[in-house]
Amino acid sequence: MTEAVIIELQPLPGQYTRLAVLVKQMVAQVRDFPGCLQADTLLAPERDEIAIFERWENADAFGDYLIWRSKQADFEQLHKLLAAEPDFKSFTLGTDA
Repeated sequence: MTEAVIIELQPLPGQYTRLAVLVKQMVAQVRDFPGCLQADTLLAPERDEIAIFERWENADAFGDYLIWRSKQADFEQLHKLLAAEPDFKSFTLGTDA
């Protein structure tokens, strides 16, 4: 079943642009990961909000990606720019049911 993931990020004060640039680079890598069907960066600078929307072939593919991502250097950089832990939401797409 196709899995949709929304990740909301809250930048530290004054770090919106740096975080947005890093997230765009990371999302470009996501698109090439096995099982990724879609990955997009969602930006709302007027609200100081950044989100990521991803679609995966299944929850296992997303899990494999998370394990890989947690071992990458940019993952640590990302956390240094965040005011809070990322908010992950995962959904099974209703069109698959």
